[in-house]
Amino acid sequence: MARRRRGRTGEGTVKFLTFGLCLAMVVGCCYYIYQYHIRFNPDKILSESILKEKSFASKPIEVISPKNKIKAYLIEDRNVPIISFSFLFKGAGYISDPEKQQGISKVVAAMLTEGTQKLTSQEFKEKLEDKAIGISFSVGLDDFTGAMVTTKEHKEEAYSLLKDTLTEPRFDNEDLQRIKLQIQKSFLLQKEHPKNLLSLAFKEYIYGRHPYGRNPLGKWEDVSLLTPADLQNYMQSHLGKNNFIIGVTGDITPQELGKVLDDIFGQLPSNSAINFVRAPQIDFSLPAYNIEHKTGGQNISRFAAKGVSRNDEDFYPLYVANHIFGGSGLSSRLSQAAREEKGLTYSIYSYLSLADKSPLIQGGFSSTADKYEEVKEIFEEEWEKFGKAGATEEEVENAKQYLLSSYNLRFASVADLAEILLYMQKENLGLDFLQNRNKNIEKITTQEVNEAARKYFVPNGYVSVNIGSFTKE
Repeated sequence: MARRRRGRTGEGTVKFLTFGLCLAMVVGCCYYIYQYHIRFNPDKILSESILKEKSFASKPIEVISPKNKIKAYLIEDRNVPIISFSFLFKGAGYISDPEKQQGISKVVAAMLTEGTQKLTSQEFKEKLEDKAIGISFSVGLDDFTGAMVTTKEHKEEAYSLLKDTLTEPRFDNEDLQRIKLQIQKSFLLQKEHPKNLLSLAFKEYIYGRHPYGRNPLGKWEDVSLLTPADLQNYMQSHLGKNNFIIGVTGDITPQELGKVLDDIFGQLPSNSAINFVRAPQIDFSLPAYNIEHKTGGQNISRFAAKGVSRNDEDFYPLYVANHIFGGSGLSSRLSQAAREEKGLTYSIYSYLSLADKSPLIQGGFSSTADKYEEVKEIFEEEWEKFGKAGATEEEVENAKQYLLSSYNLRFASVADLAEILLYMQKENLGLDFLQNRNKNIEKITTQEVNEAARKYFVPNGYVSVNIGSFTKE
């Protein structure tokens, strides 16, 4: 009997300890959520980050492969046994999809991780998981992009898998039908979310029939008819060595990288045959376009104004100007006027969009239908005031300091840095960009910022598309 009672007491103790442990975990989780989400403080994170003081004393190395003359930017880092590739095929984005095959680039990107001639889809994914290898592909407006990250221990397997995805893709019809069904669901979901409807209407309104106005998913009637042969033809015509760019970081030497570039990418077609896409002509004087739609009580607006390309002499002054106007979160002019002072909206912002053929200042806001007109008026007033009077010396200095000190937060991983190296090449920023970027910010004057404000924040110089309830009862 005594033994039985001790057993029960022991079970009770275990249950009590288990309950106490669970309670402690719950309390800990609640504290974490409170500290890092409810009380999230980006300025504090920035000030305490070791990345804030990171500097790039040496330039990236330009590596050219011995056989195929494939060029890469490399930052070698032996402190962490990881290797990361970030690459793209310039001009092979969805705007270059053939007119009657809109959506093919998205299908190809999805199918490239569905196996190779040597491995089924399931075998391919299991091998990636077992070896902790990451391989991915995606399609944007202008470019077809890819990435690979691997530990040094499994680099040979990673190189082999990446090579096979690009040169021996499986393109199994069964997998293709499954991907088509997933994309079909994406088409249906687009119609359910007001933000998606607004995005599609916005593109169509400002771009019309230009390829920039296309649905990123393509057209279902085109996607539904695609065959494995179509996908293979796309690979041959769009993904070539002549439009290939790559950035590499991690534990790999220049000599090793040169050989790897030839081995993985040397069998790509020599020349892609992408049709030239002209720059769109946007009429920024178009009247606002309102779409009546039930949006759960929220009206949502998007706008676009003339912007500049990454290499334009106005880029850095406009970059600072936009940060002050709507790009700096809660401290921006827009947020202070509409959210902090009057509590009319949770989201109001602007940013620089750097599409190859259509650089823009874009942004938007959302509000309840009854507050929409008031927020709209505030936006219009702030836009016109900023264009006429510009920013103060204090605002420019604060913006510059934030942009300088926050920049290194972009390099939190080797993958992030590989992507920066990729776009340094695409935008022709030069090997010394990492050393010069902050210098370019530092030398911007208040006068230059205000000249950019006057030039680009023109009264009535933007076009807007809005969705929600606009009928006054």
